[in-house]
Amino acid sequence: MRLSDGRPPIVVAFSGGKDSTAAALLLREQGHEVRALTMRLGLAGEEGILARVEALARAIAVPWRAVGLEAAFREKVLDRFVAAYGRGLTPNPCVACNRHVKFGLLMAAAAAEEPDALFATGHYADKALVGGRWLLKEPAERRKSQVYFLAAIDPGALARAAFPLAGMTVAQVRRKVTGLPLANAGESQDACFLQGEGLDLFLGRRLPGGLRPGELLDAAGAVIGRHDGALRFTVGQRRGTRHAGGRRLYVVRRDLDAGTVTLGEEMDLLSSSLTAAAPVYWRPLRAGEALQVKVRYEARGHEAEILEATAERIRIAFREPVRAVTPGQLAVVYDGDLVVAAATIE
Repeated sequence: MRLSDGRPPIVVAFSGGKDSTAAALLLREQGHEVRALTMRLGLAGEEGILARVEALARAIAVPWRAVGLEAAFREKVLDRFVAAYGRGLTPNPCVACNRHVKFGLLMAAAAAEEPDALFATGHYADKALVGGRWLLKEPAERRKSQVYFLAAIDPGALARAAFPLAGMTVAQVRRKVTGLPLANAGESQDACFLQGEGLDLFLGRRLPGGLRPGELLDAAGAVIGRHDGALRFTVGQRRGTRHAGGRRLYVVRRDLDAGTVTLGEEMDLLSSSLTAAAPVYWRPLRAGEALQVKVRYEARGHEAEILEATAERIRIAFREPVRAVTPGQLAVVYDGDLVVAAATIE
């Protein structure tokens, strides 16, 4: 229920790290009734981590419980991640986790526990109400922005979402949690399930064919060498190809079925357009709009024109060619500092 002054209770997605802890403390300082939920994902060593998270919640006097989401995490994140790699794509697991698990099932668990509650996370992100629609917005701390990873969540979830760190700097967050027994004092990793294991080893156990030796090809399809596993390569990579041909060559494609890795010149990495599938629209797009598009995390936005925007796909033409547009990654469309659409690059 709401407090007598009208402030709603807030349930925080609580990992026990710096950001979610600072979010919980800020909300309580603002006078909200705060509760904390942690995702149980079925990872190795997780019970020990959850014990530290529970101890931290006690230390800051916030009611806490863990929510069992093991099956959903395995199906919606792990299995899809591995399957996408098997198709030659480079997926982003955090995008899937935020959409299906954190802002899907965990948010639903929060609503079941506190029907009137808002749902807060420790993401560096913001939101804005524009023309009656809630849109994701870049936070004050742009260099730590996590908006890209949130761009594919259900837009309807944003009405109940809160981002307490929207106006905070990293230094302010760190000061807020100084001296607390954090469950995880390090920086969060993009793929939490790797737990220190190399990506090629993780995938190799699940896609053993991806680590078999195969042929290195040039852009014309001619054999120019050998490699020791297509999974070991990413689009745009130059070092580690073990090909010394007197010129700079980059990975431009990998084919797990054929066991081949294709190398090309840097110009072969440039794309003048992209097509992206399964779009999420934060507001309607129209053909001819000039907007900005990010094709990976930390990439700057690229000036682009919308060629087509349907329920099935978005087609985009870049003003200047863009390097290493990678199938499987998320293309996020911005209007200034607001997210207006997102879709998976084909």
